[in-house]
Amino acid sequence: MTKKQRESTAKYLYDVSKGIALVAIVGNFIKDKWDIPVIILGLLATIIFFFWAYSLEREIKHE
Repeated sequence: MTKKQRESTAKYLYDVSKGIALVAIVGNFIKDKWDIPVIILGLLATIIFFFWAYSLEREIKHE
């Protein structure tokens, strides 16, 4: 990947991370029922995508 592609992919993964968190948390507010497994899986997916994006950014800075 080029530096520009890594930057774009990192930005995209940050957005995916935010979207998952939004769906997991706000979705439970909307239906007025706390679905704990959905929240846990959503937060876990959010963390995974965030650190994936973070690792791509870190590789950019080391180049």
